[in-house]
Amino acid sequence: MTNKVVIVPACTDLNRGDQALVWEAAYLLESSLEGDTDISIVDYGNNDEDREKQSRQTKDAGFKVLRNIVENPKRISSESTVHSSKFGFFIAGLLAIADFIRHLTILFFPVDFLFKFLFPNVEHQKTFKVFKAADSIVVKGGGFLHTYGKLGDLYYLWFGLYYLLLGKRLNKKIIVLPNSIGPITGYGNRLFTKWVLNKCDLLYVRERVSLDFCNEIGIKNAKYAFDLGYYAEESFPEENNKKLIQACIEKYSTTKRNVGITVRPYRFPSSDNPGEKYEKYIKSIAKFCNENKNESMFHFIVQVQGPSAHETDLIAIKDVESRLDNNCEYSIIDLDINYKEIMTIYDKLDYLIGTRFHSVIFSQVQGIPAAAIAYGGNKTHGIMKEIGLHEYVVDINDIEYSALQAIFDNLIKNNLDYKEKLADAFEAIEMDKKSVASELRGVLER
Repeated sequence: MTNKVVIVPACTDLNRGDQALVWEAAYLLESSLEGDTDISIVDYGNNDEDREKQSRQTKDAGFKVLRNIVENPKRISSESTVHSSKFGFFIAGLLAIADFIRHLTILFFPVDFLFKFLFPNVEHQKTFKVFKAADSIVVKGGGFLHTYGKLGDLYYLWFGLYYLLLGKRLNKKIIVLPNSIGPITGYGNRLFTKWVLNKCDLLYVRERVSLDFCNEIGIKNAKYAFDLGYYAEESFPEENNKKLIQACIEKYSTTKRNVGITVRPYRFPSSDNPGEKYEKYIKSIAKFCNENKNESMFHFIVQVQGPSAHETDLIAIKDVESRLDNNCEYSIIDLDINYKEIMTIYDKLDYLIGTRFHSVIFSQVQGIPAAAIAYGGNKTHGIMKEIGLHEYVVDINDIEYSALQAIFDNLIKNNLDYKEKLADAFEAIEMDKKSVASELRGVLER
């Protein structure tokens, strides 16, 4: 018997961390089930070109991809800056209202003829049919739900949880793989989140901070499991990409430490002065590089390529680059490769300072000591605490050069201790993976 599964909320190939979470979710499902599996993955993007960029590698890997019916309300915006304009927010708000009406109607009346009327796009209609035929809806791992006390928080939660609501309305099994949940501000926001997540057949969180938060707001079915990024393995599937990667590695210094850096154009959504916070963040990274230029060469790795200005790491890298001293040695690595391939770049580093948390995870999988710059919810603090490495975390809202330098000095000083803690963590991860697979099998095959 074939078990039909849809993985939501989206496939994002240009974000190697999210890509890993989607692919590893699929691999985990395939290995957990004894019979055949028919896995479909929902796509992501604001237009045809965007969607192709976001799902091409996933298609090439042999996965089936579906058109997303819960699309970003900013999809008609042409802005290319880190911080959106008021007009851009206004237009997105109008589209969000229209989307909400369509999606709510389908929840009340999930019938084909009404869906065709509200969603005339043939690809959307195909997705709806696949959802109706599926046995299970599985939410990939990742940074799932958190709010900052903003006007659009409730819509953000609706946007994030809609596929779970639709799945339950269609009487499907609902599984949430290890995610971060919280912080969530506001009584109504917490009540809505609690109401939806308590309907899940299996719900995992990827750090105990999230588990405690779930217990606090009355989510009764949450369980702890490691981030699926820790299941990742490197590979060289294409000879051409192998040559591109090798060319980057050949630029690494033979006389200095090779230090990887990942940064992102973060919006600082919880701040009243996001522009000032961003400038402070960029200056702290640049000063760290300048102060360590005699002993280290830096490699700025584009972990996320887009599609939006908010997500394109190269923008933040260029902002740092403009502040580097002339004699600071560095390279910028920006390749069209998947997460399995980019891991080989992390493997050749000596250390990593990572804002993109899956760059930290990929480095750790390769045995490379990594420090993390935490942002957006519980994930970084919680996961690093879980593996006994929380002392190597600095929060992006409080970042200073001095804090970065102190953490980096500790990485060098405690190199062996760090690697021993990683070894212990991966023993626990392997046991955890077997437990998760067993529990998944129990839910999916009943």
